[in-house]
Amino acid sequence: MAERAGIGGERAGGGPVPVVLVGAGKVAHAAHLRELRDLPDELHLAAVVEPDPAHIAALHRVGLGTVDRYASVTAAARAGARAALVCTPWWTHRDVVLECLAAGLPVLCEKPVTLDPAEIEELAAAERRTGLPVTAGYMKRHDPVVRLFLDHCRARLDRARRLTVDIHDPNAPHQVAHLLPYDPPPFGPQPPPAREALARALGPAASQAQREAYARGLGGSLIHQVNLVHAVLAGSGRKLAGRLLHADGWAQGAGVSCRWRPDDGLLVDMTHQRLPAHRRYREVLEFTASDGVATLTLPSPYARDEAATLTVQSWDPAGGPAERRVYTAEPGQTGFRRQLLAWARQLRGEPGSRGAAGEALPGLADVRTDTRAVREAALRLA
Repeated sequence: MAERAGIGGERAGGGPVPVVLVGAGKVAHAAHLRELRDLPDELHLAAVVEPDPAHIAALHRVGLGTVDRYASVTAAARAGARAALVCTPWWTHRDVVLECLAAGLPVLCEKPVTLDPAEIEELAAAERRTGLPVTAGYMKRHDPVVRLFLDHCRARLDRARRLTVDIHDPNAPHQVAHLLPYDPPPFGPQPPPAREALARALGPAASQAQREAYARGLGGSLIHQVNLVHAVLAGSGRKLAGRLLHADGWAQGAGVSCRWRPDDGLLVDMTHQRLPAHRRYREVLEFTASDGVATLTLPSPYARDEAATLTVQSWDPAGGPAERRVYTAEPGQTGFRRQLLAWARQLRGEPGSRGAAGEALPGLADVRTDTRAVREAALRLA
């Protein structure tokens, strides 16, 4: 009987997939590296591509042992890497992902994969040409409580009235300082390469305020929740792009909010506020239907000792008793961890290697849909 090979060239049901980490900066140290350390039977960090010596030195403090450093993804692939985890700054993703695909490596790329519609199409063409998937780092889709929330919303979409998102985000060094083995980078203006990428993505007529909101409040933070809303609406004929009512920015760009009307019966409202003095990240999604309310509360995406909570309240239209149910997950079962587990199964070609609710892992089709919505909102900002 022939053995079935996985995407990354590993035999289905085989050992851990050797992975190259591209970019060992903040998000890698705050989330992915500790999960890789704790998943040795699934993924093996075989190589790293990172120019900063301090970030390389910090790898030893995570408990991953010795990791070989390479000057390029191509060199890491020649040395045995079979997949790439891309955690470089967002404006570098296009070039890095193209290099990974050219080297024969399927990719899990941190969000936003890109904010430029032209780059999305270029990456999609390379994906088709190589036959290798680009998985988008929408780790919230893999949280078990978020999955319950999505299932709840989908089942009641015919009687939905409103879906809201409210985020209080420190987006400040203290949010991840305790997770990094070096001083976290300060919050500051976008570097020149990012500004150039934003100019290409939004066009020359876009203002600096629109570009800043697109890179951070919309494309950098709310893109996760836009993806969750699209997951709820999938297959219903409803969409966000083209249905934007308004987009507002305030507090010198620290606040941004958007309102969409996917159809006459449903409103979608999203707000993101950067609040550096706040000590805790807070995220609340609420789905209101004609016969109940579901409230999803999420901790910081970097928290391992807290879990999401879903509270569902429903009423009997005939006047029967109300019902209230609360769901949570064990601490440590983070979206980052479950995302890596799903990706490892996909790479090995294992049966059932699917994401939330049996769906394929989020990819460039999701990126395209989400980017259209947030780009439209950015260009609408006054």
